[in-house]
Amino acid sequence: MARKKFSTLTEPMFYLLMSLRGGKKCGIDISEYISRRSSDRVKLGPGTLYALLSEFEQEGLIKYVGVDGKRKLYELTPTGEKAYNDELMRLRQCLADAKEAENDEQVR
Repeated sequence: MARKKFSTLTEPMFYLLMSLRGGKKCGIDISEYISRRSSDRVKLGPGTLYALLSEFEQEGLIKYVGVDGKRKLYELTPTGEKAYNDELMRLRQCLADAKEAENDEQVR
């Protein structure tokens, strides 16, 4: 059975969608947001960032909304919001499973 595209997001993908939840941003603003939010743990080089923006735009997760000076602005679509929320729920379940496993191991 084929896996649904973006059913699981990589960390950079997740942070990119997270960055757009606060409104329209250009690539530089997205990159700075991700570095700041992740305490510089997640970094996106320009090649990776713009490849993800292009792929997400093609898949309807984000949309290009115009230009501010020379900067292209993007915003999250309802499909992108759903992908973000689905991944957030998946990550929360992973954490809950890990906590439960730790509790089980402490009981032994």
